[in-house]
Amino acid sequence: MARHVESSQISLDFSVPRPLAQVTSLLDRAGDLAKAEGPIWSVAERYERGCELEPESEQAARAAYREVLAVDPGHIDALLNLGRLLHEAGDLREAERHYLRALEEDPSEATAAFNLGVVLEDLGRDDEALTAYEQAVAADPTLSDPYHNAVRLYEARGDKAGAVRLLKRFRGRNE
Repeated sequence: MARHVESSQISLDFSVPRPLAQVTSLLDRAGDLAKAEGPIWSVAERYERGCELEPESEQAARAAYREVLAVDPGHIDALLNLGRLLHEAGDLREAERHYLRALEEDPSEATAAFNLGVVLEDLGRDDEALTAYEQAVAADPTLSDPYHNAVRLYEARGDKAGAVRLLKRFRGRNE
């Protein structure tokens, strides 16, 4: 603190000592880095973020699901959702890869088997699709879509016995 002789005003020295200025600078840079990298989310939060992004931006949702899979490669729901989005975008081979990965994690995952069947059918691989539909039916007999798709494929190949067998199984599940 200093007093000006002529005006009698007091002047204060607000300069920052050099070491403190360096610390402040480092803290500012750390804050900028944290902002640039964004928040650090858990796998569950990243997955939920992907679900929230789907209506707004499928591309951003796919990126969020890929982040989940980078941390947890066996996250079934992220595999299924990413597979579905890829399928809808026309990337059938990548969708197939994600459904197969989900089935590696859990062979009894009926949704993965059913979605795989749809992708395989879209790829023109009807025999493999039929196997996937049968796997979905075995995993969850309460789902009706795999029955319908499998019966349609049996009928398309002229296998009435296979179609009837599956229809009986479908009807028997409700008895």
